Amino acid sequence: MPLDAHLRTALTALGIPAPPVADDPREQRERALAYEQAVFPHLGRTGPRLPTRDHLVPVPGHPDVLVRLYYPREPTADLHLPVCLHFFGGGWRQGGIHHPSVDAHCATRAATANIVVAAISYALAPEHPYPAALEQGWAALEWLVREAGALGVDPARVALSGQSAGGNLVAALTHVNRDRARHPLALQLLEVPGLDLTLAHLDRDALELTAAQWADLHRMIADYVPRPEDRRSPYASPLLADDLHDLPPAYILTAEYDPFRGDGEAYAAALAAAGVPVAALRLVGLPHDGGLYERVSLTARTAQAAVAAALRTLHD
Repeated sequence: MPLDAHLRTALTALGIPAPPVADDPREQRERALAYEQAVFPHLGRTGPRLPTRDHLVPVPGHPDVLVRLYYPREPTADLHLPVCLHFFGGGWRQGGIHHPSVDAHCATRAATANIVVAAISYALAPEHPYPAALEQGWAALEWLVREAGALGVDPARVALSGQSAGGNLVAALTHVNRDRARHPLALQLLEVPGLDLTLAHLDRDALELTAAQWADLHRMIADYVPRPEDRRSPYASPLLADDLHDLPPAYILTAEYDPFRGDGEAYAAALAAAGVPVAALRLVGLPHDGGLYERVSLTARTAQAAVAAALRTLHD
């Protein structure tokens, strides 16, 4: 099937090309944010205005991490809602909770699923390489469980969600949690995740990458995990883990025109073989970031509705 016709038409009409990758990471982040600020209002849907609370969580051995809680209504002393810890995407080197797509999705999911969404502002590579972001995620999860009563969340109804690199961090965090504490996790939502940093599971039939795109992909991974031997760790490449038992139920979204669809679909099959409940959905006609563009894509709207429905199961 060709690329979603409505999305293709909208992108052509906008005429805003994706910016080239900058050598300086700060400049790269500025370019990525400017591009999203220019494109998202035309292609994506804004979220509702919800009450938020920012918290700074200490992380031993790594920078403290900001966690922003989105509440479906003004929090009160008797609030006791499910919570989803959310990790944004951006190749571990850009993105953040200040990006319009992240804010929109967190607010929308909190409102439609009647949950608290805890968006983590994890540290970026190359300044903070692996395992900094993962350890910040672990500290945030521990904090959510420990401070649940004061935060108005239920520690027995916790989900994790992440997009792209954030999906990698979510999958890795489920392994960390199983190995360290076994906090009860009700669900993991992985959206277009990269799960094998050796790139052995990429689906090369999904999209033909240019030489420059291949070089940038390798650089992105090297910036996040500089030591090649670490890239085979289940905490960096969850798909390569020897043991996938006792992980939380998984909901995995992949995109048709995305080489990382091979990672997501292989992980779904491996989890199912290990006895983990899993559902996998391929977004036909969409590229890697196509799930963000609900204003112009019916497939994107359907995907986000499915994510919200999965989050509502936290109330079951």
